[in-house]
Amino acid sequence: MFTITIDGKKIQVPRGTTILNAARELDIDIPTFCDHKYLLPFGSCRMCVVEVEGTDRLFASCVVPVTDGMEVHSNTARVKRAREAVLELLLTYHPLECPVCPQSGRCLLQDLVFEHGRDYGRFGHIEVEKRIDHLSPLIEMNQNRCILCGRCVRICDEVQAEGEFDFASRGFPTVVEPSFAKPMNCEFCGQCVQACPVGSLYSRIFKHTAPAWELTPVRTTCPFCGVGCTLHLEVKGNHIYHVLGVDDEGSNNNGFLCCKGRFGYEYVHHPDRITEPMVRQDGELVPVTWEEAYDHIARGIEKIRSQAGPDAFGGISSARCTNEDNYLFQKFMRAVVGTNNVDSIARFGHFPGMEALRKAFGVEAPTNSLNDLQHSNLILAIDSNITEDDHVAGLKVLKQVRSGKAKLIAANSRRVKVTRFAQTWMQHKPGTSVALLNSIIAVILEEGLENKKFCQSRVTGLEELRESLKGAEPERMEKVTGIKAETIREAARAIASAGKVTILITLGGASPYTGEDTVAAAANLALVTGNVGKVGAGIIPLSEYNNIQGCMDMGALAEFLPGYQPVTDDGIRNWFEGQWGVKLPSQPGLDAMGMIEAAAGGKLKGMYIMGENPLSSFPDQERVIEAMKKLDLLVVQDMFLTETALFADVVLPSSCGPEKNGTFTNTDRRVQRVRKAIDSPGKTRDDWRILTEMSEAMGYSNGIGSAMEVLGEITRMIPFYAGITPERLEKSGIHWPCPRPDHPGTEVLHHDRFPSGLGRTRPVRFHEPKKATANYPYLLIPGTILYHSGTTTTMAKGLNTVASTAVAEIHPSDAQELELETNDWVRLTSLKGITEVKVKVTERSMPGTVFVPTHFREVPVNALVGYDTVRERGLTYVGIERIERVEAERRAGESQVTRLKKTVQEIQDKKRRATEETGPGVSGGK
Repeated sequence: MFTITIDGKKIQVPRGTTILNAARELDIDIPTFCDHKYLLPFGSCRMCVVEVEGTDRLFASCVVPVTDGMEVHSNTARVKRAREAVLELLLTYHPLECPVCPQSGRCLLQDLVFEHGRDYGRFGHIEVEKRIDHLSPLIEMNQNRCILCGRCVRICDEVQAEGEFDFASRGFPTVVEPSFAKPMNCEFCGQCVQACPVGSLYSRIFKHTAPAWELTPVRTTCPFCGVGCTLHLEVKGNHIYHVLGVDDEGSNNNGFLCCKGRFGYEYVHHPDRITEPMVRQDGELVPVTWEEAYDHIARGIEKIRSQAGPDAFGGISSARCTNEDNYLFQKFMRAVVGTNNVDSIARFGHFPGMEALRKAFGVEAPTNSLNDLQHSNLILAIDSNITEDDHVAGLKVLKQVRSGKAKLIAANSRRVKVTRFAQTWMQHKPGTSVALLNSIIAVILEEGLENKKFCQSRVTGLEELRESLKGAEPERMEKVTGIKAETIREAARAIASAGKVTILITLGGASPYTGEDTVAAAANLALVTGNVGKVGAGIIPLSEYNNIQGCMDMGALAEFLPGYQPVTDDGIRNWFEGQWGVKLPSQPGLDAMGMIEAAAGGKLKGMYIMGENPLSSFPDQERVIEAMKKLDLLVVQDMFLTETALFADVVLPSSCGPEKNGTFTNTDRRVQRVRKAIDSPGKTRDDWRILTEMSEAMGYSNGIGSAMEVLGEITRMIPFYAGITPERLEKSGIHWPCPRPDHPGTEVLHHDRFPSGLGRTRPVRFHEPKKATANYPYLLIPGTILYHSGTTTTMAKGLNTVASTAVAEIHPSDAQELELETNDWVRLTSLKGITEVKVKVTERSMPGTVFVPTHFREVPVNALVGYDTVRERGLTYVGIERIERVEAERRAGESQVTRLKKTVQEIQDKKRRATEETGPGVSGGK
């Protein structure tokens, strides 16, 4: 440690600390333009100069490390003169147009000019006409305001690993611009916008906004992916005008955001928002009062219960809504309707993965926090496009890897960003992740590389696992996975010797062929190598939904009450009955697809769907349509008139994330506050309030008056939430389990023991996926790009201009065989359905595969995929047929209702034509 004195204040700091950072620890303000907390020292602006005793020159404090005994003066007359000279030089070409600048009120240059009382000064102002570039639909650059601090250049390179910007020219004509002065072609995260200390880079969406001092920042949690970034929504009146990432001790995103989190809020003010309840009368949805809507629903549910029993009604909850909304939804279904037929989108990907963790470790949740990645020595990313699906989590991975602190092994069938930075990229065949993981474990056990001490003291089932892996040797799996045996062996040795390994696995719509077996095999790998129960080592399943973990925690599962407490456990159920004051059903209900099947079969008579769009997000769209048509009562509670809402008998308008209070639980068990920033439009109401009033309309009183009161009930009913109070969440998020109000929360699970005592390995058999057929020769790879489910993101104009339409990625060799070029239109056909999409020829996808994003409503990928395929993690194969552009664009312009009707008819026609097909084109298809 070195001792340094700054302006008479002493402090001890580690070797290598710069003078500027030492001053910050002393709360001494040294102004700077080019320095940034998360960037390497640059030393370009010279605004941070200080005097050091014993020398006759000024030093840039951001690049000079301290020495022991150093005495520094940061505010002498000489220092002030130097800083004033810097300001005068900057103002020679920076226009003082503060009243029209979007950065006005938060501009560092503006603040320092006011502080030092300088304007154009001795050197006057030199007009150098530079461009105002529309770099993208989201970001604009006014080069006349640029002070060449280099923050945007460096943050794009050092943090984002994109390198989109650089300096061009010399002298006064020097500018910052994208390479070769072309439009931006990056991830559009906007880190450059927030890093810019002046008004040179700014959001085009929020360009014409009020000055900063007229905006009120509301701290809340991002409602898009599972990372749970903390941000400020800056509002005026009842409108969101600006979004900033928050960087403090209570946030987990270091102030960084993704494209969605920074620019995706236009959906909030979209004119297509539903603003009043509607009931179907004479075939049309017509506005009604809330009381009329509640009465219609209550009478419909009572009719179904009296004629067919409570189990003839079901509910789909939402991984987008708050914990409080989900808790009251499952409570409504169980305590008011009287059925355990309640489930969510988690059933199709995330929940099976969590079940694998429960069987291995005893808890249905990730073992470590995302911040824990900074302690990992090796990161294994399986079937994960993390920089796109969970962007800020991806930045944590890139930081750890690019700094040399961790190695990265990527197992992905597509070429994505993380594969560029991987020391080992295993491009395995889709659907063979289990075979690959089994082969890695087989090498570790064969070569005696397992963590013997950990296995002996904390693991059971190892011998059964060892026996099951006979035949999983890399040499045998080479043809199965497509990965060379030596590559698998090298990866296995790296994992076994790393010491601290974090395994990242993407589940759900972003990786539909990854499920319970993949997570179970990964859990085996973690147990065998001792990478559980310690900092920097564990398993973190990732999801594209912001509150999928919280949705499951709250009991939106057919077999579990809140807190994963089984509905079949008499003692637990009796306790809930005492708390809720009603008799509860004792048998597990129908899961999500079970309800669809029951409805299509005429057994389920009614459904209540909150914040979900099954026609877009569930597999087997034809079957979902058939189910929706047969229901006697369909209630849809949402922000927009979605495809599912088009079939509804009652539509209830609900608030969105920025319009409500509550909590989210992100992908690593971190419970965080969601705060209301603006009022809901029209007669829209919060989901929790709708459910409370709906319960009262059916004769059951929750006694709830606010979202925070719901949280209070949650903490009483879920043991591992017991210590999480609204007051504690005001400061920062808390990782569950948190059993007491004085408990700090738990970032790393299983430190000393597993809930059942020992971790359990279990054999995970690899089942060879079904092969392509002559009529269906191409493997479909559904996934995500910029958006997630699309309900909100496709309603954001800026995002839509960046990614305006779905594009199917096809390898050049396949395109040549099919005589296709980029922007051609094709019809994709499976035994389950048909969809049409534009083509992009690219080497990102493997030969024989076609990647299609899942979230564009005009391209329903779920129409191609059968439920049995999703359940069994089988593969979907498609035929590809070129079609004329005019026909495709005409269909793309049709209304949703017309398109859905034609899709159903085409599916039926296709099935008739496929009767002579010798084998199914979809594994597990009906």
